[in-house]
This record gives sequence, C-alpha cells and structure tokens, in this order.
Amino acid sequence: MTKNKQMTHSEHYIPQMYLRQFSENKKNLYRYDANNLDRPPEVRSIKRICRGIDMYEPIDKEGAYIIPNHIENRFERIETKASKIIETINAKAQNERCLSCSSILTEEEKSVLIIFITALMFRDPDTIDLGIKSLHASNPDIDIKDARNYTLYNLLPLGVDSEWDKKTIIRTATERLSGMAFQIGITTEDVIITSDRPYVVWPSDKNESYNRPKAIIFPLTSRLVLYLFALNDADAIKRSFFTKLSEEQIKDIQENVTVCAKKWLFSRRPLTEEQMERVKEARDRKSC
Repeated sequence: MTKNKQMTHSEHYIPQMYLRQFSENKKNLYRYDANNLDRPPEVRSIKRICRGIDMYEPIDKEGAYIIPNHIENRFERIETKASKIIETINAKAQNERCLSCSSILTEEEKSVLIIFITALMFRDPDTIDLGIKSLHASNPDIDIKDARNYTLYNLLPLGVDSEWDKKTIIRTATERLSGMAFQIGITTEDVIITSDRPYVVWPSDKNESYNRPKAIIFPLTSRLVLYLFALNDADAIKRSFFTKLSEEQIKDIQENVTVCAKKWLFSRRPLTEEQMERVKEARDRKSC
C-alpha cells in the first residue's frame, strides 16, 4: 500500500496535546517502563510515543484508503476543544477567587471532556484489536480487512452518517458518563503522573442504571486531576469545584495510575525515591 504524502500516517492513541500537559518543555517527558521499574527512565519525544501507523484508516480490498484521515481529523477536533478547556481549568486553578466556585465549566465543556475521555478508551489499539478478534470469531467467514473496517466504524465516531453515529459503541459509552458530577483536584507541585492508559475507572454496582461507573480519575496535567462521580455519590463532593489534594490522595492517584497503565508511565520530572517505591509496590500488587 502506497503512502499518501498528504495524509497523517503516524496516528497517536494518546494525543500529543494531552502528553504535553506532563512535559516541562512541551516536547519531551520522562517515560518509565511500568513492567520493569528498576530500569532508569528515558527522556522521550512526545511525537514518537503512543502512536501507530494508519491505526484509524479503513482500507478497501485493493489496499486503498477509504476515508483518508477522516477519523484522525475528528479526533483532532475533539482534542483542540479539550485542550482549550484544560487551559481554562489550569488558569482558574491558579486564581484564588475561583477556588471556592461551585463550577467553572459549562455543560458543553463538560460534554467535550466526557467525549475526549471516552474516545481515549476506544481508540486504544488493544480495544480495536479486541473488536476485530471478537467480530472475526463470531463471523469466521468475514475478511480480516472487513472486520477491521467494521470495527473502526463501530468503535469510533465518523461524522459521515448521523444515523450511523448514533449506533456506535462510543456513543453509548459517552452516554454512560453523561450527567456525572465533576471535581478538580489540585496540587502546587508536579506530582501527578499519567500513563498509556490514562484513566482509572471504578465499576458500577450491578444494579446501577446505564451501568454508569461509580467514579473515574483522569489526570489532566502534572498538577490537576479530574474526578467524575456518579450522581448518587455527588453528596460526598464538597461544594467547591476545586479541591486541594492531600498527600494521601496524591499517593492514591500515583498508585492507581500505575496499576492501570498498560506498559508506560509518564512524568514531568524524574520520580523521587519515595515515589518510585510507591509505584513499584503498586505494580507488584497488580501482578499478584
């Protein structure tokens, strides 16, 4: 298959705009091997991590691109909107007058963040591979290329046909998170880490309607964490939109991010000895 020079072929499953929130210079960050934390960290270019070639490109039987970069471009639109919202949150987190506000986000901005997080869950290459294998297992006669294309169409919002989009799995998953209560945890130091699976999800109770998670933790920057709570747990949230993280909460975030990582952890600065011991213990517990 001949590459199209006008296309983006290197497609990131963790957006570069997101990884830059954990970088000192917006170009590089520290990468740790979550499965071998005795190895020293590497300084890696954001452009060269968490990516694949033509990951989101449906291809026909002749090997031609069906809708070149259409999915990639739609992800970019979501990322651009999410990036601006993160900038807004970051600016207001540094404004003392905003710290006591009950909310700083519009419903539309909350929806964008939910779509952004949900898209991260489904654009992951492991999720796509699982969809292809599941479809092929249930339909052995289907061609692998067709199984891949169908999986991409069903996992990801295309924007080609509004009726089709309503039926995609990602749309259903987005609705599951809609209406959850928002809160931002803040810290004055760069101690929040992230990973190649940058979300922590606590499953719902069996009887929960819409199978909505009980809670989600999503690192936004090296100093900000987004909490999503199910509405029935909203009473546990303080009235202010922002909450200053305690040492115990920071430890909990670092541990949970480490447990949920697939292979890589990312940090703005090298982890301290104490932080390294914490993430090692957390990863070891996952292996038990």
